[in-house]
Amino acid sequence: MAFEQLIGQKDVKDKLNRALETGRLGHAYIFTGERGIGKKTFAKEFLSAAMCTNRTGSCRCGKCRSCTILEEGNNPDLLTITAADGKSFISVDRIRDDIRETISKAPNFSAKRVVLIEEAEKMNEAAQNALLKTFEEPPEYAMIILLCDSLLTMLETIKSRAVVVDLKRNTDAEILERLGKTENANGGGSVSNELVLAYADGIMGRIDDIIGNGEAMEKRRELSKLLPGVFDGDIEAKNKVKDMIDAKSRQFDFIFFSMTSFVRDAMVLARFGRRTKIINADFRDELFALGGSVGYYRLRDALESIDTCYKNLGRNAVPDLTVDNMLIRMGMREETGY
Repeated sequence: MAFEQLIGQKDVKDKLNRALETGRLGHAYIFTGERGIGKKTFAKEFLSAAMCTNRTGSCRCGKCRSCTILEEGNNPDLLTITAADGKSFISVDRIRDDIRETISKAPNFSAKRVVLIEEAEKMNEAAQNALLKTFEEPPEYAMIILLCDSLLTMLETIKSRAVVVDLKRNTDAEILERLGKTENANGGGSVSNELVLAYADGIMGRIDDIIGNGEAMEKRRELSKLLPGVFDGDIEAKNKVKDMIDAKSRQFDFIFFSMTSFVRDAMVLARFGRRTKIINADFRDELFALGGSVGYYRLRDALESIDTCYKNLGRNAVPDLTVDNMLIRMGMREETGY
């Protein structure tokens, strides 16, 4: 069966395998789920099997012309559409013209001609309406696959004409299984299971943000050293933390996770003692000292400030002002507890 090398998502695998085995393939699919959950990975495995000209059951052969040139990345029967560089949207022209031209021709080497639209949520209403016209009368050989983080961004008319493939968060056991394979591929790892499980939060793609990522781990170490200075109101420490926070960086989420988990661990240690279970056990001594010097209530308030900053940055707030406000509040010495 297809997808055997992929971990988890049993319901998704069963649904897609049945379609491949019976040959009852829809003309449109929407793969949805949180960023990093594996939408693109599952969609590519599915479309490669659908395009194979010598498929056995649900498994692609890996040897036909379609499979070999798809593996090489140059199969003309697959069109991938993304937002243009520097653009936050997918233009209606790309949807109307590129897709129409692509599916107007029968496939050259494959059983299906496929259009893959990444980050489909970037299509505005006009672009989705243009896509809808293609949905209504598709050629038998055509398949359109959309990837989107949330179905809320899709028009009801689009959703009603497509097969929705909803990927759910993975279990801790599945995350650890993937972690083992990733660590083996990277020659072992020094990150604790607790840290990975807390950061991944059921999303496979987040494992790759930290395992084998020396830069991320170095920033985590640096952040642990800077936090005492931030709480002391040290300008240099604040500026260095501010430089780390880039909403466009792949490490943005991990930086905020690290800051939150450090402060949370220090708060727990301040309240319950040195031996309390924490996420960042490799920094236990440093965080215990931070908890003792800053105190439970200031740490509790700092958690709220960090969370507010993260949410506001996600709403496209002014980055410098938002981060400055968080760091100033973290450096305030007045305790607001009882």
